[in-house]
Amino acid sequence: DLNLSPFDIIRRRVAAFLDRERRATQMDIADLQDRYGARTSAELAAKIERGEVYSHPAWEELIEWQNLEAYLDRLGRWQASVD
Repeated sequence: DLNLSPFDIIRRRVAAFLDRERRATQMDIADLQDRYGARTSAELAAKIERGEVYSHPAWEELIEWQNLEAYLDRLGRWQASVD
């Protein structure tokens, strides 16, 4: 007997999934930070505009980074609603 309701089991499973997704997304962002020596996507955008990094593929990866940040924000909101 788990002493957990089916709802609690599902809630814990969803929370674990969201946590794994957040960690994976943070790792993807960390890869981009290392690659471009930038802490934020805005900093990368400034580097591209100043010509400090080649615009290709940096622009595509900037878009990816921005999408990852938006996804991380959504995951945080979803996780807050589960906790």
